[in-house]
Amino acid sequence: MSRLALGAIATLLALWSLTNQASAQEVVSSYVTFYGFDDNDDGDGAHLGTSIISHATIHESANEDLGTYERPGTLATEINFVPPGTIVYVPALKRYYVMEDTCRECSKDWLLSRPHVDLYVSGTGPELAACEDRLTM
Repeated sequence: MSRLALGAIATLLALWSLTNQASAQEVVSSYVTFYGFDDNDDGDGAHLGTSIISHATIHESANEDLGTYERPGTLATEINFVPPGTIVYVPALKRYYVMEDTCRECSKDWLLSRPHVDLYVSGTGPELAACEDRLTM
């Protein structure tokens, strides 16, 4: 999904289930990259350049939203790593995201035992590409 190679940072993610807000949190380490409208494909290459998401939970389409627990942004990853509907806190960004989308690169990395999440950012064109490059360290 992300057009960037995995020169990504590893970070800690705190995971919560939407179905049980009182459930215990789990802290994990993961590669983190960023994607947007231009390189979103919801796991289907025919949908490249859309806001379609594969596991709509909170949003009807990919969304950066406010990044709060109540209004998290969209996250894409492998469903065996983070189940759809799980809220994730990214301490480095001080933002919340909800797993709602598929990431083909994340799924490939999962098979190689390299957890990877792709976080949605708004925008299109060269500005989006520059933002993705800047955020993915």
